[in-house]
Amino acid sequence: MPGLTSSLFIGLSGLQAQQSALNVVGNNISNVNTPGYTREVANLTSNPSQVQGQTYFGSGVSLDTVMSVRDKFLDLQLTQATSAQAKYTALYAGIGTVSSTLGDTTSSGLAAQIQSFFQGFQTLAANPGNGAALTSVVGNAQSMINSLQTNYSLLQQQQAAANQTVGTLVTQVNTLTSQIAQLNQQIVGSDTTGSNNAAVDQRTTLTNQLAQLVGINVIDGGNNGQYQITLDSGAATLVSGTSSFNLTAGGSPGSSSVSSVVSGLPSGGDVTSSITSGQLGAELTLGNTTYAGYEGQLDAIASAITGQVNTLNFNGYAAGAAATTGKNFFQGSLAGGTLSVTAAIDANPSLIATATTPNAPGDNTNANAIANLQFLQGPIPGIPGFTGTFSDAVGNLVSKVGTDSQNFQTQSTTQQNLVSALQTQRDQVSGVSLDEEATNMMKLQSGYQASAHFLNVINQLTAGLITQFGGTAS
Repeated sequence: MPGLTSSLFIGLSGLQAQQSALNVVGNNISNVNTPGYTREVANLTSNPSQVQGQTYFGSGVSLDTVMSVRDKFLDLQLTQATSAQAKYTALYAGIGTVSSTLGDTTSSGLAAQIQSFFQGFQTLAANPGNGAALTSVVGNAQSMINSLQTNYSLLQQQQAAANQTVGTLVTQVNTLTSQIAQLNQQIVGSDTTGSNNAAVDQRTTLTNQLAQLVGINVIDGGNNGQYQITLDSGAATLVSGTSSFNLTAGGSPGSSSVSSVVSGLPSGGDVTSSITSGQLGAELTLGNTTYAGYEGQLDAIASAITGQVNTLNFNGYAAGAAATTGKNFFQGSLAGGTLSVTAAIDANPSLIATATTPNAPGDNTNANAIANLQFLQGPIPGIPGFTGTFSDAVGNLVSKVGTDSQNFQTQSTTQQNLVSALQTQRDQVSGVSLDEEATNMMKLQSGYQASAHFLNVINQLTAGLITQFGGTAS
């Protein structure tokens, strides 16, 4: 049978193992409020048995590994939900900036300004040659143009801001992927038993930060260097083991498109359409699609109004005139930033065509025709599938903005609730429970005390044996 020396080693191993496990418990308790910390568990294992004669005797205990308690599938769900939540929150914030202006229902709003413009022609029809009424028509037209330009400029400014944000977000993505690749190197390069849990926690935290910026898919191969991150569409690899690959943002602020391409990969190319989630996906959607779509509808409304008014004014007669005016009422375009009242009419409002016959000062048919354009039902080029009045078109645009805003808000709330639920589940699995740690601490404390008592007994036996044979126990 093993001797007292072996017993001493057994007792010592118990002390060391219980103390190490207590250190793990203490570390858990210390990090109970540390964001991203994952609860650790000390795995103890019996030392290899020793053979004495025909009998196997135990040789104590050792700390095998210190493992973090993780659910990789739950972590992946949380990462994906985080991307979606960040996307819809950014979309809702982006729409909210323009919805109040486009949806203005006061007298200074776009719908009211368009109505005032046509009502000016109704007033003019009552007295076709009245100078004040002619001047009022020009003033109403300029107010309508100002309202159109204000809304269009706001959309352009938001589009430019979104495109600038894309460049900023791409830089942040590249920084995070580089840091994650460096952490992979630390984790793979660790030569100790188990994993570098602190580095793994930090990598998880950075991965979740990355998920807020862009939709990603994570393939976690553990500690063998196969940790990989791709765009959620799989169109490009961002991190592969200890290597990271950068995104680059192209385009220019204020343009209708921004391209993001992956550099450093054989399959690199334009992946803009593949980035649909996270803040980056939201900003690309806002800059390339949402704001551009609103701008297109607004420009289509302006073009339809100015085009139809120009046709009637060009072919009509000013009050008492012998020939058609041959002049457009408006010049330039909203999209080009040049829309205005024609210079000649602005300088001389009497050139406004109120009649459809020459030499007829009291003829108001053309003024009525222009006024009645506001009630005309028909399609508007540039707004697919739409049929209605100009006011309906404005209402349709406002409704579109409102519907988008409400949808994004609903989606943001839904995804936030999902993230909260998943985070709660994650905390139940990986979070620190002080009650559980207190229980573990008392159990380990008892084990430590028992090992110490065992050592004390062996020490007394050893001392007695030494004394028995005439020695002196020190």
